[in-house]
Amino acid sequence: MTRKSILIIILGVLALSLPVIGQTATAASGTQGAVSSYVLGDTLAYGLDMDGLAAKLQEKLGGPSRISYDGGRSITTPGIQIKQTAFESVEADKDFIASAGVIIIVLGTNPRESSFADSQRQLIKEFKSIAPDARYYWVDIGATVSTHVDIWNARNEIIYENSTRLGYSVISRYKAIFGSTADPLNITAGANFPGWANEPGLNGPGNIHGYYPELTRAIVAAVSRATPLVAEPAKPVKTTRATCSNAVPLSSYVLGDSLAYGLHMDKLELKLQAQLGGDARISYDGGRSIVTPGSQIEKTALESVDIDKAFIATADFIIISLGTNQLEESFADSQQQLMQKLKGIAPNATYYWIDIGATISSQVAAWNVRNRTIYENATKLGYTVISRYKAIFGPTADPLNITAGQNFPGLLTEPGYGGPGNLHGAYSETTEMILDVLSESAGCSTPKRHLAKAA
Repeated sequence: MTRKSILIIILGVLALSLPVIGQTATAASGTQGAVSSYVLGDTLAYGLDMDGLAAKLQEKLGGPSRISYDGGRSITTPGIQIKQTAFESVEADKDFIASAGVIIIVLGTNPRESSFADSQRQLIKEFKSIAPDARYYWVDIGATVSTHVDIWNARNEIIYENSTRLGYSVISRYKAIFGSTADPLNITAGANFPGWANEPGLNGPGNIHGYYPELTRAIVAAVSRATPLVAEPAKPVKTTRATCSNAVPLSSYVLGDSLAYGLHMDKLELKLQAQLGGDARISYDGGRSIVTPGSQIEKTALESVDIDKAFIATADFIIISLGTNQLEESFADSQQQLMQKLKGIAPNATYYWIDIGATISSQVAAWNVRNRTIYENATKLGYTVISRYKAIFGPTADPLNITAGQNFPGLLTEPGYGGPGNLHGAYSETTEMILDVLSESAGCSTPKRHLAKAA
């Protein structure tokens, strides 16, 4: 019998002592703007249930909370309580999930998937087909049993690497147990949880279960920082800019990758609507380029233009946030193709392209080349550049000479990219620059599209 099999059996034996019912729900509070939450996990989710996480989430978010757990299960294999895979639980709970504003996943400790990365991607895709506007979280692996640490380190690397591509935030169980400086990509093999002895029956020193209050606090803190969430009624967005008083509202369309998803999470649509008075839409797909699909809606940028062409035809402002994912055979040719397609639909819109502001050391040379293309093609293709790099590092920063490995102000190096620096984040700074540029461009005058119609 392999060590992997022993661990699975032990987790199952531990789960046999648990109740057969794998879901806990609390009643809705009826609070206006309440947000419901759903937790999907294994025995660790059972521990969170016993620690009262559902009640604590309801108290914090105001809406009903449900925890689905099954001892010993993985994404693709059932446990021994409710005997459901993660996919089967999603199907069973889909009516509740459809109403959830927060979804938290606690899976990965039981290494039973043939491909964890593929199973993770498939699970997130299934979730987002049911609850596309929910805010997603994945809890990393905090177990330390020496015989499995190599597997868990590899899985944590996947969890962190896929976070932006698949559209979730990571909550670190490992840091919740061992402190904020602990590195979940380098779990210490056999280290006991503070104050604990080795967990018996696991064929090696270390621990798997326990420290649920600490993880509960980390989860509640993470979702609290993210409120207000999607279920809260939209409120007027405060701005120091003068709102355009023109009777004609101005609409806007943003086309991008995972960085556009970050702008969406920063509520750029609401801010554009409040500022310009018209509709706003963001099309995002994590990891995509102009010509290759991402991992969320699985559409290329060109395909998204076809899907959204009715909205694009009404847009006064079109903002493009593409180029960071270097998947085009020729970025310049693909850029020209995209602009021609967009202008065939919205010839009188005002166009903007956001430059590349990422600093991961291993990719900076290529990003500098792409930024040069973005700036050189601006006049030829008919757009204005909005600089994410300057938004992050200040007006004197040079986007044609990105400093390799430099962290965004106040951020640490982003894990999983094989070199120092950052790719994601600083969304509020980019949002503010977009609003500044569009506000100045609008000038409360009738836009070109409406002038063309009047003529």
